[in-house]
Amino acid sequence: MKLSALVIALGMAFSGSAFAAAATWNSATPWGSETTASFAQWSAIETVNDTTPDAGFSGATAASLRETSGNGFVTGGGLGGNIYSFTGTTTFTATLGGGATTGLFDVYLRIGTIGEVASTTATLNGASATSVVWDGGAAGGPFGGAAQEVYWKWEDVSAASLYTFNFAAIGPHMSLDQVALATVSVPVAAVPEPESFSLMALGLGLMAFVARRSSKKA
Repeated sequence: MKLSALVIALGMAFSGSAFAAAATWNSATPWGSETTASFAQWSAIETVNDTTPDAGFSGATAASLRETSGNGFVTGGGLGGNIYSFTGTTTFTATLGGGATTGLFDVYLRIGTIGEVASTTATLNGASATSVVWDGGAAGGPFGGAAQEVYWKWEDVSAASLYTFNFAAIGPHMSLDQVALATVSVPVAAVPEPESFSLMALGLGLMAFVARRSSKKA
């Protein structure tokens, strides 16, 4: 009963000024102006197992965001919910449908947090990457923490039917504010046409002929 009252009180507290900037990215997208092949975003996290991304969900056959430690709970406030824990470290698994079976992709995981920060390491289908701090934010979050936006990037990833991301807080008191998942197709180098090979061979032959004649004259 006391724990339930504490959770409710914390939820009410987090719906105040500390979450005034919730659901708003301060940094530019790490993939720049590139068109995403598959994309999903949570600005308002509704449950600890949220399978309904917000507007902007496109290209993917499925997407989900789940708190896996059992420590986290959803807090209200601002423009949407956050996942928070004061009892232990939160861990998360997010999935994104690939929507493609061939090709290479740069794959991104982007998160916004308030309070405690996230662990610098995240994995994509088991492969690790180190986070890049895209926006350090400003102090004034819960428990003296700060708002922070970071992203992870995996380059030249073979197309997959499902991308699975794992990331975590470094300790209690991290409030997960936003999450975005994206894939960007990597252009394939153009293969020369047969005519190009023929012209190249002809050019090399002429160079060899000229060099041979010059050698004889010398």
